[in-house]
Amino acid sequence: MWLTPDYLIDGDITDIPLERLKADGIAGLILDLDSTLVAPRSGELTEEVAGWLRKARSLFKMAIVSNNRREPYLQQVQSLVDMPTIGRAAKPRRRGFRQALEILQLQPQEVAVVGDRPLTDVLGGQRAHMKTVLVWPLKTMNEPAWKTFFRKLERRFIKS
Repeated sequence: MWLTPDYLIDGDITDIPLERLKADGIAGLILDLDSTLVAPRSGELTEEVAGWLRKARSLFKMAIVSNNRREPYLQQVQSLVDMPTIGRAAKPRRRGFRQALEILQLQPQEVAVVGDRPLTDVLGGQRAHMKTVLVWPLKTMNEPAWKTFFRKLERRFIKS
């Protein structure tokens, strides 16, 4: 069913069971950037996320696909995480996901898209025929109450 992720994580990116993904045949991860990997506009990794990335890098090929349009910011993040970063992806369109597949040299069924938004990350990954992982925004982030309300509403819709 559309918008229902293959993996619904009750936590942020650091709570993803990497060994389970690997056991399920996943060889690559396409990561969302803002709220999933870093706090929006921060360009900084928390220690938890940096540790998770080190572990994930030992198991998977990885790339970032983001709707962010700010080129200097995307270049900053790319050098920080040392992985291919595709901006201006216009998710849920497939173009950015296809570019990442070419870079990773993997087939869609070998890749999981990790993100915090059903309408961009999950839908985009599904449209590109990839597995999808829905996470909450980073634990260290402080979002406005209205945004948290809508995220919870999205999850309720997905679970039903």
